[in-house]
Amino acid sequence: TIKLPNKHFDTLLYTGTGSSNSITGLNFAPNWTWIKSRSLSSTHKLMDSVRGDGLTLASNNTNAEASDSSIFSSLDSSGFTVTGTANSTNASSATYVGWNWNAGGGSTVTNTDGTISTQVRANPTAGFSIVTYTGTGSAGTIGHGLGVVPDTIITKTRNATGNWTVYNKNLDHASSTSHRVLRLNNTAAQTGSSALYYGNDPTSSVQHLAAYTDSNQSSETYVAYCFSEVAGYSKFGSYTGNG
Repeated sequence: TIKLPNKHFDTLLYTGTGSSNSITGLNFAPNWTWIKSRSLSSTHKLMDSVRGDGLTLASNNTNAEASDSSIFSSLDSSGFTVTGTANSTNASSATYVGWNWNAGGGSTVTNTDGTISTQVRANPTAGFSIVTYTGTGSAGTIGHGLGVVPDTIITKTRNATGNWTVYNKNLDHASSTSHRVLRLNNTAAQTGSSALYYGNDPTSSVQHLAAYTDSNQSSETYVAYCFSEVAGYSKFGSYTGNG
């Protein structure tokens, strides 16, 4: 059980200034920050310390990674810095929310647990890791660094357009090789199967990958955000609506 959860995840609310704007207040240095305007219609902006400062993805579209240092410049010791006047991060007088995750102290390390080498920053205490890798176009495995079986995995192509693929243990799961997935960037119902996405169930050390464009195309680069449940801190569930 995590006694001080705000050392691993916390939310910051702020108001845009239209100029350099340092947002602070966290009890940790964030490794993944997800920003969304609360008062404007605008894209989401996601940045993490494994891919690097200034490199953003948008969870609401399929775009490749963008170099956005002029609007979302850095992850800092107790928050993050946004600059410029973009509606997505720092328009003057607009309101924003930033969700922040701690992927552990130290540095990004090379993980060779799988058949495909990965760069990993992991916080097993909070059940969260960030993984980057290059696809091979052949079925394989990647190390995630959690030390336990991940319950949710969110994957995105970095250098090309592609869907945000979400694996969750509660989605339809007929067998260890028959999964369904959701996508962050569209409104589709759960879709797909292991033949397209993940192959066998993840293990305490690796995630299985099939040869598929959105997760393992040859020479394309990817990022995966991996989560495992932690008692008293995080939980993944599902429910059926009753109208």
